Amino acid sequence: MAEISHAVRLSKTTVKKTIDLLTAMKLVLSAGKGESTEEGGKKPELYRFNSNFGYVISIHITPDSIIAVTADLGADITYYRKLEVTAERGLDFILGQLVEIIRGFVAMKASSSEKLIGVVLALPGLADASRGISIYSPHYPSWGRDVPLVQLLRDKLGEGYEVPIFIDCVNRYQAVAEREKGVAGGVTNFIIIDALNEGLGSGIMTHGELVSGSQSLSGEIGHMTLNPVDGPACICGNRGCFEAMVSAKRLRGMIKDARAQGVSSPLFSNGTPDDILIDAVCELASTGDPFCASLIDDVARWFILGLGNVIMVNDPELIIIQGQYVKAGAFFLEKLRDGMRHIGLPDVEKQVRIEYSTLGEERGVIGGASFVIDDFFSKRLVFHSH
Repeated sequence: MAEISHAVRLSKTTVKKTIDLLTAMKLVLSAGKGESTEEGGKKPELYRFNSNFGYVISIHITPDSIIAVTADLGADITYYRKLEVTAERGLDFILGQLVEIIRGFVAMKASSSEKLIGVVLALPGLADASRGISIYSPHYPSWGRDVPLVQLLRDKLGEGYEVPIFIDCVNRYQAVAEREKGVAGGVTNFIIIDALNEGLGSGIMTHGELVSGSQSLSGEIGHMTLNPVDGPACICGNRGCFEAMVSAKRLRGMIKDARAQGVSSPLFSNGTPDDILIDAVCELASTGDPFCASLIDDVARWFILGLGNVIMVNDPELIIIQGQYVKAGAFFLEKLRDGMRHIGLPDVEKQVRIEYSTLGEERGVIGGASFVIDDFFSKRLVFHSH
C-alpha cells in the first residue's frame, strides 16, 4: 500500500479506499500476503489486476480477409478467428459476417462473468473515427462513400448490444499496437509504415496521441506522388504513388520483364515471378546476385525518398516498418538507414531510428483492442460510492 501511495502521490487512506472499491468490482483480486521487510512487521497485502474482468471484440477487415478476436483487458488475444473474403465483397455481405462473428463471440462468453466493454472495427482505406464512418476503401469500392458503418452495424445487431463500437483506419490502431505491445514502448513520437502486397499506409503518433487530421487523411503516405512522369498506375487512379513504387506487384513485374529479356539470376530457379517472395530477392541480393541487388536498390531508393519526405514533415523519433518488407531482413534495413543520412538536409544529423515490427498479422486487432481498453479506463469506468 505504501509503495502504491508513493507512486501515485495519494494518501494511504485514499489508496486503500480505491483498492477496496476495485476489489468489490472484481477489477482487482487479492493475491495473498507478501514477505515482511528485514525489520519484520506485518506482511503486506498483495493484489493483482483481473484481466478477465471484461473483454473486447476486435475485428480487422483486411483487403482479403476478416480477422476477428476476443482480447482480455491486457489486450492479450484469447480467441482468434480468420475468414477469407473472396468474390463476395458487398457491404451487406460483410455486415452479415460481422454480425455473425459478434453474436458468436458474445454467445461463447455468455457462461463467463466477463463483460463486453466494446467492439472495434479496423478498416483498410479512409475512416472517420469520430463519426463512425468508412469514408472510402479502394479494396471495397462497391461500398461507396461515407458509409455510416457503425450505425449500420448497430441496426443489424439489434437490442442487447449497447456497448461502444469504434472504427478507424487500421494503420492508426497498428500504431497503438506498437506502443502497447511492440517496439515503440515508451516512445511518444513515432510512425508505423505498413506495406502490403498492394497498398502502403502509416499511423502517426505525436506526443503520445494518434493523429487523424481534419479530413482523416493523416497517414495516407502511400498516395504521396513520388514518380508522376513514368511511375506505374496506383490503385487510387493516379500514377507513381509511394505505394505503387514499392509494391510487390511492381517488383514482380520487373522480375517478369527481366526474365523475358534473358537476364540471368538464381532467382529464376525459385519459380515464376508470381511465386517469388521479397525475402528470396533480399537473400540473393545479400549474397551478391547483381540482378536481385539492383531490385533491392530500386525499391530502397523509392522507400528512402518517401521516408525522407515523412521525416521532414513529422520529425519522428522512430519509424517502424510493418508488413511484407519485414521479411527483407537486415540487408534492406541497413540500406534505408544509410539512405536517411543522405537525403533531406544531408548536413543535419537525423536521430530517427528505423526498426522492423515484431508483431504479425494480428497487430491490427491488438491495437484496436488496446484502444478500446484505454478508452474504457480513461472515460467509461465509473466508480460508484456506497
